[in-house]
Amino acid sequence: MAGPFLFIFTGTGGSGRKTIAHRIGEELGLVPVPSYTTRPPRASEYGKADQDYKFISRDTFAAMKASNEFVETALIGRELYGMRREDLEKPMLGSRNAYAIVNTDGADALKQLYGSSAVRLFLYTDKMTVLERLESKGLSFETIDRYLNTYTEEVVYRKHCEHVIENTELIPTLARIREAIQSHL
Repeated sequence: MAGPFLFIFTGTGGSGRKTIAHRIGEELGLVPVPSYTTRPPRASEYGKADQDYKFISRDTFAAMKASNEFVETALIGRELYGMRREDLEKPMLGSRNAYAIVNTDGADALKQLYGSSAVRLFLYTDKMTVLERLESKGLSFETIDRYLNTYTEEVVYRKHCEHVIENTELIPTLARIREAIQSHL
């Protein structure tokens, strides 16, 4: 058995990658790797431990970046995002498979770092479904507009990924993702 692997969930904004990553990650015992961000929590994220993000100040982010704690960082909108080297390496050094949820730039950076140990799973859905999903989350017009403006650029990235899955219905999508991950284990 090869491994450990870092399964990278990427794709278009609003593709359902977080929902799917957490469901499959929990089911298959993969270790989640959080992102650090300077953006404030959204209404749905207040008052609960969030497995996707660690919310930090710009000063803390700058200090962590200066001390080379991040393997990759991104500026999305006006907010900073980054993934800590320690959070990525800890499970893998312990021979545990992990997963990360990142945009296409983050997926590229992680693939360059981890090579064949990094497996990109690209999720997408049609633009109208993306719009509906983002609106149902109650996101601002500005945020939805930003997602829709990057859709075409993001969807083109799928040709660089090891697995490409269209997420139209949850159960069949979960089955395809499970099969893709298990083909590596």
